[in-house]
Amino acid sequence: MKLYEISEQYAEVQRLIESDDSESMAEAVRETMDLIEGDFQEKASSVVLFSRNIEADVAAIEQEIERLQSKKKSIQNKVDHLRDYLKTNMAATGISNIKCPLFSITLSKPAKQVEVGNEGALPDEFVRVKTTVTPDRAAIAKALKAGQEVPGACLVDGPQRLTIK
Repeated sequence: MKLYEISEQYAEVQRLIESDDSESMAEAVRETMDLIEGDFQEKASSVVLFSRNIEADVAAIEQEIERLQSKKKSIQNKVDHLRDYLKTNMAATGISNIKCPLFSITLSKPAKQVEVGNEGALPDEFVRVKTTVTPDRAAIAKALKAGQEVPGACLVDGPQRLTIK
């Protein structure tokens, strides 16, 4: 039986308890509830064990991602080193073009770049200003819990949390 089916049975038995006042019916329903509760707890334990297995898979995948990112960086550094080596030697020999059947290599003249020595000395027309406004939720919560009124904010119940220890 699936967990949601057990939950539905549990709710149905609770409705029977509330609707029938006879003592014999109440006793039979209590016994049934105990059985359903045992099944539910067993299924819930299985769900937690399964979720822990998945969490272990996630951790293993994260480790593999880190390993592959490290390997990628190492390989990219080799590529950068080889290209820098080629560029340095082409510049030293004065060779600016090499033609091959599959590709061509060109050592071009350096492009002009802007170097900013003092950002504060730049006129406003050459500066971009970014402003980010975000509510300080911790401060708002503290004020509201202390009884202070904060326009535009209120305390609400968040979603239920599932804690597994």
